[in-house]
Amino acid sequence: MWYNQTMKKETLKESGKYILDLSKIVIAMAVITPFVKDSHFEIAPLIIAGASSLVGLYLINKGAKDE
Repeated sequence: MWYNQTMKKETLKESGKYILDLSKIVIAMAVITPFVKDSHFEIAPLIIAGASSLVGLYLINKGAKDE
């Protein structure tokens, strides 16, 4: 029983880390792409990255509880 609960916590933490890393990539691409393509800066990718960062932080926090 404790093994299943430990795996669930670790899975939540790792999923949160993965989502947080993806949001970092989206932020980097949203900032770098306008300079390379000489186009205008868009805010939508930053909003999506911000929302996914919050989800990632929530999952990390939920997985780290009660340790």
